[in-house]
Amino acid sequence: MNSAAVNLMANILLVEDDDDLAELVQMHLKFQGHDVVRTNSIEKAQALYQESQFDLIVLDRGLPDGDGLDLCRLLRQQEDWTPVLMLTARDTELDKVSGLEAGVDDYITKPFSVLEFQARVRNVLRRLSHSEITTKESPSIEPTMSFGGLTIRPERHQVSLNNQDVPLTATEFTLLHFLATRPGRVYSKDELLNHVWNTDHSGYHHTVCSTVNRLRTKLAMPNSDDDFIKTVWGVGYKFESKV
Repeated sequence: MNSAAVNLMANILLVEDDDDLAELVQMHLKFQGHDVVRTNSIEKAQALYQESQFDLIVLDRGLPDGDGLDLCRLLRQQEDWTPVLMLTARDTELDKVSGLEAGVDDYITKPFSVLEFQARVRNVLRRLSHSEITTKESPSIEPTMSFGGLTIRPERHQVSLNNQDVPLTATEFTLLHFLATRPGRVYSKDELLNHVWNTDHSGYHHTVCSTVNRLRTKLAMPNSDDDFIKTVWGVGYKFESKV
């Protein structure tokens, strides 16, 4: 993670083949103080990604040489958890869920307002900054938390299950850490959107559901149907300790 992210300034890879839109997005990102490298295909993006370290990838889904989700999947398969903000004209719930399940950190549909785009960039970087470098800004170090085989090390942004590392995206880690520090407390989807995603837009309930489902899959205990994150039907979710 680039140290510039402490001030929410970042090195951003923008992958968009619509030149007019790409120019507009690049201009507003630079206006926010970010450094932006711009390209228009998956192949070029992969080459640039190998050459530089990026804090955020703003990725169009429909690119000339393929689906932007394929690039996101490739990064996640390589256990690279650089945040991805997906731009797309596909606005069905199924499209959004498929993006989130592929490891996208946030999703914005075209056309979008400049203010919404800027807010989503800030939120993704804020989550990453909080989860990875809080200890650099604070004299106190959060203690390691253990719950029956699950270990969370906030100062390292690290999670392990039965001594095996569990790779999480910045958003997944932030959600898990938030719930685990308040075991037993039930949070509604709206509350989680507010605390973890920094938004009060109820239209993104599916984002919470998809992230919880991914966490459950990654934190599944062998030979057990019991989950660390429980659904409280009609209310929301809670973390249940298995000490």
